[in-house]
Amino acid sequence: MQSFKSNHLSLAIIAALSTGVYAGELDQAEQAENVEVISVLGKRVSYANNSTDDSMKLQQAPIGNVMDMIDHLPGINIGQGDAFGSDDYTTTISMRGFVIDRADQQLGITIDGIPNGGSAYAGGSKANRFLDIENTRFVEVGQGSADIASASLDALGGTINFVSDNPELDRGARFAYTTGSHNARRYFARFDTGELFGHTSAYFSVSDSFNNRWMLTGSNGHADRLHVEFKSVTELADSRFTARLSYNDAHEDNYQPVSLAHFRQTPRWDGLTNVWTGDPDIDQNFAEAWSTLRENTLFYVKGEFYLTDALELDITPYLHLQNGRGDWLPPYQVFAADADGNRIARGSGASRTTYTHVDSAGNPILDGNNDQPGAKRVSSYRHTHYDKTRYGATANLSWELGTHRLRSGLWLESQQRNQTRDWHEVIDPQVYHHFDERPYWVHFDDDYRHKVAKFYLQDHMTFGDLQLTVGLQKYLVDISRTDNLNGLGKDSISSNSSWLPSAGLVYGLTDRLEVFAGYSENFKAIADSILESQQAEDLGDLRPETATNMDLGLRYFGDRISLSTALYNVRFNDRVVLLRYATAEDGTPNYLAAGDGNFDNVGGVRARGLESSLSWRLSQNLSLTSSLTLNTAEYSEDVLTSKMNPAGEPVLVQDYRKGDKIAGIPEQMLSLALNYHDGNYRAGFSGKYTGSYYGAAKHSFASDGSEVWNRDRISGHTIYNAYLGYEQSLGNNGLFQSVDLAFVLNNLTDKSYITGGSEGAYLIGAGRTASFTVSLSF
Repeated sequence: MQSFKSNHLSLAIIAALSTGVYAGELDQAEQAENVEVISVLGKRVSYANNSTDDSMKLQQAPIGNVMDMIDHLPGINIGQGDAFGSDDYTTTISMRGFVIDRADQQLGITIDGIPNGGSAYAGGSKANRFLDIENTRFVEVGQGSADIASASLDALGGTINFVSDNPELDRGARFAYTTGSHNARRYFARFDTGELFGHTSAYFSVSDSFNNRWMLTGSNGHADRLHVEFKSVTELADSRFTARLSYNDAHEDNYQPVSLAHFRQTPRWDGLTNVWTGDPDIDQNFAEAWSTLRENTLFYVKGEFYLTDALELDITPYLHLQNGRGDWLPPYQVFAADADGNRIARGSGASRTTYTHVDSAGNPILDGNNDQPGAKRVSSYRHTHYDKTRYGATANLSWELGTHRLRSGLWLESQQRNQTRDWHEVIDPQVYHHFDERPYWVHFDDDYRHKVAKFYLQDHMTFGDLQLTVGLQKYLVDISRTDNLNGLGKDSISSNSSWLPSAGLVYGLTDRLEVFAGYSENFKAIADSILESQQAEDLGDLRPETATNMDLGLRYFGDRISLSTALYNVRFNDRVVLLRYATAEDGTPNYLAAGDGNFDNVGGVRARGLESSLSWRLSQNLSLTSSLTLNTAEYSEDVLTSKMNPAGEPVLVQDYRKGDKIAGIPEQMLSLALNYHDGNYRAGFSGKYTGSYYGAAKHSFASDGSEVWNRDRISGHTIYNAYLGYEQSLGNNGLFQSVDLAFVLNNLTDKSYITGGSEGAYLIGAGRTASFTVSLSF
C-alpha cells in the first residue's frame, strides 16, 4: 500500500502581498493542510486567495494579535483599538465591502479548518483566542470566495483560515521574553518532544502576556492573557491523526469608540478616565470597569485515511467551550417592578425606573428628592455573562477518477449558549467599584440553541492545461431562544439556504502564467444574536444574507518576480444591519438595552474592484513585496425607514440611498514591504497607505425639522513599521543552542489616525509602539 500522501507547502515564490522572505529559503517539506499547492500567492485555484509566510510574523511583536498578520494582504483592513491588539471589543476587519465588527459578522474564520463559532463580541471568538503568533504556521485568505469545504456560517465575503504550526521532529525547547511600550511584558515557552515511537511528534506551549492601555497612564486599564496550546501528529502507513488543544483566559479592558468630532479634538484619548473620583457620573467612564473577560477551550482530533490510491477520507470531531463576562459601570441603580408596582429581583418586569440615591434607611429615592438628610449616592456594576458549549464534526471524501477529482462533505454542529445579565450594587462608589457578589437584579436569562448541517459536492476536472471546477453546497440552520425569566416561551427561526452553486476555471498559458475565473454564491445564516432584541414573530420578513462573487484574475510565478491580480464583482443581497444602536441621544451607553438594537434587511450592496500583489526578489538576501487594493462598495437601492421628526411624528425617510458608499470600507490601499536577511541578521521596513473613506451614512433631523445626512469623511493615512533581528547559534556543547534578539517598532512616525470601528463610532489608532524580544532555544 502506498504510504499516506501529504501535500507540501510550496514556497517557490516570494511573498505575494505583504510578505517578503524568499520562498526557496524555507523548508519545502512542511506539510500543508491537504490542499492544492500553496505559495504566498495562495492556492492555484479559480478564486482570488493569498497566504502569509514567516516574514509577516517578523513584522509583529509576539505579544501582538495573530489577526494583524493578514493586514498587508490585498483587500484586507484590520482595525485594533489596542496597540498590541489585546481588545477583542474593538477589533474590526473589512474585506471587499464585508466586515467583522460589533454589529456584523460577514467573514468566516476557521482554525485548521475548524469553525470558530462566530466572531461577534457577545459569545464569539476570533483567532487570537486560539493561537499564539509563534504557533501560527501561515494564514490563508479566500477573498470573496472560499474552499467549498470551508465550515462557516459567516463566509459572505470569504474565509480566513489560520493554520497552526506542526511539531518539530527534533526534541527541543524554546523560551522567549518580550518587553515593550505601555508596560508590556510576555513570557513564552514551548517544548517539542521530537519523534516518539517512530511515528508521533508533539509540542506543548504556554504564554503569559500583560500590557496597559496605550492611552493615559496609571489606572488606565490593562490586558492580561494566559494561553496554552498542545498539538500532536501521528503518521502511520495509511493514515494520519492530529490532535490539538488550545486554552485561552483573557481579561481585556476596552477602548471606547468615538465620534469624528471627538477624534479631531482629542486624537490620543477615547474619553475613558484613569482616576477614580468618587462621582459615579464621571466614574462610569473609568477604564478599568470597561472589561471583557473570556475563557475559550478548543479541542479537535482529525483522522485522515488513505483508503486506496484514489480515495481519501478525513473526519474531524471537535469541542469548543466558552465562558465569560462583559462589564460596565452604570451611574445609577434600577428599580424593576411588576404590574402592581412591587419591586422584583428577576425579570424585565412591567416597569423599570432608575435612581441615583437611597435614603438614610437604604430605600431607593424614586421621586428625585436626593437632597434629603442622610441620602447616599449609589451606582451599579453591570455584568453580562456568556456561556457556550459547541460540538460538531466535519467529514470530507476525495475520489480521483481519471480526469475527475470528486469531493463531497458534511459539516454538523450543535451549539448551546446562555446569556445572562445581572446588576450588582457598588458597595461604596466614593471608594472604588468593588461590588456585592449577589446581584440585586437579574435583567434577563436566555438559552440559545443552534443546529447546523452543511452538505457539499464538487467535481474538479483536468483537461491538459485547463482545470474546471463545479460545485453545490447547502446549509440547514435552526436557531432558537428560550426566555428563562419572563415566561415568553421559546422563539425559533429556520435559516436555510437554497442550493448554492459555484464554478471556476484555471488555464495555464505557460508553465509560469495562468488565468483564472470563478463564480460563487455565498450565504450567511441569521444569527441567534438577533433574537436578543427581537422576537421571532417580529422577524418574519427578515431574510438570510446572500452574496454572489465573480473573480477574473492572472497569476505569474517567476524566478525573481511573481505577481497576482484579480478583478472582482460582488452582489450583496438582503444586508442585515443594526438600525438603532444601543446609545442615548447624547452618545452615552444605554445600559438598560437588552441588545445592541433592532435588525432589518437594508437592501442590496454592490462591491467591485481590483486586488494585486507583487513579489520581487532583488537579490538572494533582499526582497520587495507590494499589494494594491482598489474597491468601490455602495448601496444598490434606496432603503426606507420610519423615524421620528422633531415634532414627535413618525415619517418615512430614506435611511440609505442608492449610490451611497458603504461606511468603513477604504477605497484605496497600498502596502509595500522591504525585507533583508543575511545569515544571522535580518531587517525589514513596511508601510501601508489606507485611503479616505466614509465613516457614516446616516439620516437624521436638524432642530428646525430639515433632513440632514451625516457623511463623516475619514482621512487617509500611512503607517510605517520596522523590525531588526539577530540570531546566533551557540553550538551543542552548552545549555543553550541558539539565541535570537528581535526589535519591532510600529507606527514609526507616531501618526494620529482612525483605524476602524462602525458607523459614527470610530477607533483611535495606537501611537508609536516598541517591543523587544529575547528568545533562547535549548
